[in-house]
Amino acid sequence: MAEKISSLKKISDLRFPSEWFPEARQMQRKIILHVGPTNSGKTYRALQRLEEAESGIYCGPLRLLAHEIFDKMNAKGIPCNLLTGEERRIVAPHANLTSSTVEMASLNKTLDVAVIDEIQMIGDPDRGWAWTQALLGLKAKEIHLCGEEAAVPLIKRICETLDEEVIVNEYSRLTPYTVCDKPLGDLSNIKKGDCVVAFSRRAIFENKNKIELKTGLKCAVAYGALPPESRALQAKAFNDPDSGFDVLVASDAVGMGLNLNIKRMIFSEIIKFNGRAMTYVSIPQLKQIAGRAGRFGTAYADGEVTAISKSDLDYVKEAVNQPNPELGMAGLQPTVDILELFALQSPHEPFAKLLQKFEDLALLQGNYFLCNYDAQKVIAEAIEKIKLPLRDRYQFVTAPVNTRNEHTLSMIVLLAKKFSNSQPCELSEVLDLPEESEDPPSLAALPMLETNHKHIMLYMWLR
Repeated sequence: MAEKISSLKKISDLRFPSEWFPEARQMQRKIILHVGPTNSGKTYRALQRLEEAESGIYCGPLRLLAHEIFDKMNAKGIPCNLLTGEERRIVAPHANLTSSTVEMASLNKTLDVAVIDEIQMIGDPDRGWAWTQALLGLKAKEIHLCGEEAAVPLIKRICETLDEEVIVNEYSRLTPYTVCDKPLGDLSNIKKGDCVVAFSRRAIFENKNKIELKTGLKCAVAYGALPPESRALQAKAFNDPDSGFDVLVASDAVGMGLNLNIKRMIFSEIIKFNGRAMTYVSIPQLKQIAGRAGRFGTAYADGEVTAISKSDLDYVKEAVNQPNPELGMAGLQPTVDILELFALQSPHEPFAKLLQKFEDLALLQGNYFLCNYDAQKVIAEAIEKIKLPLRDRYQFVTAPVNTRNEHTLSMIVLLAKKFSNSQPCELSEVLDLPEESEDPPSLAALPMLETNHKHIMLYMWLR
């Protein structure tokens, strides 16, 4: 038994993740950090270098951003392929550039330039491992990291262990924004070009209805559960002065992935559900949202930030004047090869318990933490009785599933069963899509439509 525990501890030793990528370690890579607040031009500078490269990759946090870079590069006549979990678009088999979500970044090719966007997400408790993997594993001569200044000390510490040069370029906002002295007070004071922020679908649509009733201004909406394509269309309508949409009502989804021409950012609330409890919006997140006020090169170059209530505005004022806390550690997740070796030591262990045991035994050093397996364990338990090889089981367990949604959990169980039984699976067999209608869906129908879209994305991700 002691020998088995010793073997498990040895396999779950994650203190030296840089050694997982020996080919990258054989290169002398240059790491260039582009850091600054929202609307400072940091990502623009990195993308300029990518455009000039003979070969390269963009790694973004959102499918929406990967699509945006894919479209921009090809519009400029620079062949660029698209790679996300749900979609592959090959415009040219030997295209020099690829735009991808960070989880899908290919570590096999040797490249001239790589751009990793929103590098501060390396500290995310769920997805941070993907940024760490890209930073450690990309075989690029130059790696450009874009994000918040709070990430700089951690990146420097990691790169010091790799014996790689780090250059830090700091950026300031291209246009200023100011925090108002007085709160808005009431939604009747909303004006064209405003964005009202709320943190639930219910609050977003309540605000939308009140604004349209009190002011006669038409509102576009954007929030996380809305499909990325729909969010992009709503943003486009808001940005177009001739569309008839005057105001945007949105969640924290405005903080990342959408180019928006916002004059005034208005917080209707500052408390949100974080998946476990109601809590104040974090300082970095609030500053990222506030930073969307004002946009260089538009009619709303100088932005304003306020809140509806005085107490919320006091919190906003305090938050925007605080420095973002420095990142302490980067997320890690073992490769499927490591998990496979670990599983061989306990061949009859249920996969959820195997993941828990790995969490309990994992050994890490100061720069890294183990990303949580909470969602993966829920999925693993749901599909435990389905016969699957470990690598296939791991694919299902790491699929993009909202484990709080019973419909989505049932969907992944159904798809896993069909895969296990080698049954062909058409989307129409597992999903009842609504009839096409010219009438907009009711608010009550939206959650199921959003869930159906997530099921379609899950199906595409697993294909």
